[in-house]
Amino acid sequence: MNKNPIKLLAVDGGGTKTLAVLVNEDGNVLGEGKAGASNYQVVGVEAAKGALIEAILAAFHDAGGLVDVEKAVFALAGIDTAKDEKVVEGVVQSAVNELFIEIRSLVVENDCLSALLGATQDKAGILLIAGTGSIVYAHDGNKRIVRSGGWGHRVGDEGSGYWIGKQAIQSVLKMQDGRGEETLLSRLILDKFSFDKIDDLYNWTYSDSYSVDDVGALAAVVDEAYRLGDAVSKRILDYAVNELIILLKTAIVKVGTEHDDFELILQGGVFHYNAYIKEQVLERIQQITPNVKIITTIEEPISYIIKRGLNYRSSQE
Repeated sequence: MNKNPIKLLAVDGGGTKTLAVLVNEDGNVLGEGKAGASNYQVVGVEAAKGALIEAILAAFHDAGGLVDVEKAVFALAGIDTAKDEKVVEGVVQSAVNELFIEIRSLVVENDCLSALLGATQDKAGILLIAGTGSIVYAHDGNKRIVRSGGWGHRVGDEGSGYWIGKQAIQSVLKMQDGRGEETLLSRLILDKFSFDKIDDLYNWTYSDSYSVDDVGALAAVVDEAYRLGDAVSKRILDYAVNELIILLKTAIVKVGTEHDDFELILQGGVFHYNAYIKEQVLERIQQITPNVKIITTIEEPISYIIKRGLNYRSSQE
């Protein structure tokens, strides 16, 4: 190994983008690189590997060139089952091999789990991510970790940006049929995609141009319509709140912290772009578990992943 390897390579990879950073032992960023999606469930194995390589190469270039790494944490979306774990570990190892870098200690894990462990360290806590997808991880402060949700956009991700966007499109199509009431979402979504008519929206949903990311971005459009007084949009947002509360309550009960003190961290674009959802989730969860401590100073996920990496100890250390 290089006599002076970089302390940590931290990678945050999801269904929208991939961020790779190189940091020293003090957590100072030495190099940063970005690329597209690296969730293999969304873009496939080869595209996921390509995004990892692109982001990591850019980070090394930013830091001044390729060197070896003491530790690497790949916090990636799409690790939901044992099969996923095996597939993603193969993708990561293949990417590392193509980069010709040596990594002494390598961790590959679900992005939400990694961020939770980095944020809470040894304390009880819950991390709810509602971005393009949705998932909850909970830690009881005594090595017990549970998960709720995160089953992907086809069969899960309730309350997520994609889920909200899909509800919005369905509402527009129901309005077109006469099965649903008039909604501002029709005009706003057509404007968003520069479509002339609702038929164009329908055709797009079954075209090669359709993307999970584009549908997820409609969560901000639903918020805009709600603020303009659209009743359909408010119902969609309330429905999303209910689903996110169910995710949280399930994880709290499963991990056994409903009567204990714990920290709650909210992350993801839904909480950034939909103030109503964030306010309602916080208000309702405090009614359910009054001992919860809301973390209001939210760091970017990569910051928690860096903390996870710097504090991680492998069996060889």
